[in-house]
Amino acid sequence: MEKPGRYPSYDVWDQHTEWDAHTRKVVGARRMPAIANQFFTKHESLLLQTVVGVLVNDHRLEVLTFVVEHLDNTTASNIGESQRKVGIPPKKEFYRSGLKGIDAESHAAYGTDFVALKLDQQEAVLQHVANGGIQNQEAWKDFAPADFFKRLLHDTVSAYYSHPLVWSDIGYGGPAYPRGYVRVEKGLTDPWEAKTNDES
Repeated sequence: MEKPGRYPSYDVWDQHTEWDAHTRKVVGARRMPAIANQFFTKHESLLLQTVVGVLVNDHRLEVLTFVVEHLDNTTASNIGESQRKVGIPPKKEFYRSGLKGIDAESHAAYGTDFVALKLDQQEAVLQHVANGGIQNQEAWKDFAPADFFKRLLHDTVSAYYSHPLVWSDIGYGGPAYPRGYVRVEKGLTDPWEAKTNDES
């Protein structure tokens, strides 16, 4: 079955032989994410995967698994956070408490875990978290739910748009090194770049 979208026949990975060895290794690893996590529990991982799917409106397992793996790696890392808003706890505590808060809000609104909800209910729960209209105030006593939502959305989108399947969806031609882009004038594309149905 032909994939939907603006570039249905495009696969950026077809060009991987043009990339240097390091780039092939990095991008290739994104196509085969690990299942085991360093920081999140199994329940947290499943919850995070479900939340991510709702946020990006994409439910492809290989993409969601990669995003969760990326979030797990960055959360587990001891590398500093550069800047953190006053009142926001360290990322490990922030993520763990925030995910508990999402489940708490799900129980307050619908009486069950977030992963068991229908899609429209999941969207409603995340909307409550995003705008601060939560029912379970106790679960969010340490920081504002909107602050967690903003951090989660930022981290999710950053990881999502680094996956090669998503690159193909949006017609991104992938790393330019070492070949580089030649036709840089407005409206022109190199022969190996994505073409819409109208251009092919």
